[in-house]
Amino acid sequence: MYIMATISTLTAWVVGLLLDANLGFSPQGFLCFRLLLPILAMGLCILRSIKENKDKRD
Repeated sequence: MYIMATISTLTAWVVGLLLDANLGFSPQGFLCFRLLLPILAMGLCILRSIKENKDKRD
């Protein structure tokens, strides 16, 4: 589970970095996809882990 969370977070960071660099939005970097996407990826991994643990207990 830790490896999947790490890989998905790093992948989301790279995608966010590419989006921030290539989208022409003024002021530059205002969208902050390089921060938003990894936070969402890690949050989804945490929620998935909680759901799996809850299913195992029942």
